[in-house]
Amino acid sequence: MIKKIFGLFLISLVFMQSVCLAASSVKDFRYSRLKLSAEENYLHMEISVNHKQEKYELQINPNNKKQLILTIFNARLKNDNLRKVKLDGEFADDIKFSEEGNNVKAYISLPTNAAETNYKAYMLDKNKYHRGSSILAVDISKKPAVKHQVSLAAIAGHTIVIDPGHGGSDSGAVGPDGIMEKTVTLAIAKKVDKILRDNGAIVVMTRTTDKDVYGPDATDVQELQARVNVAERTKETDIFLSIHANSFVSPSAHGTATYYYSSSVRGKKLAGFVQNELIAADGLTNRGISPANFYVLKHSSVPAILIETAFISNYKEEQLLTEDNFQMILAQAICRGINKYFQSN
Repeated sequence: MIKKIFGLFLISLVFMQSVCLAASSVKDFRYSRLKLSAEENYLHMEISVNHKQEKYELQINPNNKKQLILTIFNARLKNDNLRKVKLDGEFADDIKFSEEGNNVKAYISLPTNAAETNYKAYMLDKNKYHRGSSILAVDISKKPAVKHQVSLAAIAGHTIVIDPGHGGSDSGAVGPDGIMEKTVTLAIAKKVDKILRDNGAIVVMTRTTDKDVYGPDATDVQELQARVNVAERTKETDIFLSIHANSFVSPSAHGTATYYYSSSVRGKKLAGFVQNELIAADGLTNRGISPANFYVLKHSSVPAILIETAFISNYKEEQLLTEDNFQMILAQAICRGINKYFQSN
């Protein structure tokens, strides 16, 4: 019995030693600015480890939008000079390394919102310059600006009512980072408004500021009917467009969806065109088009749709919804869908 216990002890000891030996040693760090093209640069960082790193993760710090966290799992920091290193200042300000539990974490501070950058981590193949070490690389570049000009000839002369969901006393859904639905819906709606106007449409917004449409302390029916009334009382309204951000109890819910009233053939047609353009542009999961009895759809006498742009309850999609470029991508896609709807008629 004693021999058996001693044998198990030796096996455990060997196992613990093998785990310790398997841990990566973070030894060195360097960075440089490289070219994406003749006009664009990016920041390239190389972290030297003693063997190929199988498990690592690069993500936005949920507590700081201007910071990325690189986690190197099962690793040790072997160079005290790496605690904090200043970087180029354009793509990143500095990088701080620390041991946390069994992992090494590198905190990369950025001058702008991380959602406005492209970033990736990957292992480089060994070559003679790495002197036997494995290299975990991180690249950071700026997302290209979205072109704000969109040519939409079929929109000219049509009257379109845009309803930015919620507002004033009604925040709508609130994301995990505190972003309110009413804020992003208004930002997207204003971009849609400008594109439509630039292409000759007559546009009426149910609200242009953070306010209730009916007024404070209104019932849900009063507030929603007030939005419908804007379209009903506007001369020759062609379509009604309500912009929202989705939410669900599970933070994993994600994607884009568009709704129409079940008996509206033209509403369904409009929803299909807009949804197709959104999915082609935003890269999110296609949740499709569906009939719904939402008040603003049911009580509109003109073709009406309600767009759930993304899930504000999903951390990644919440961050996207705050990004100016992503809002413009959505706005342009919505306008292209509207343009195709009028072309089809």
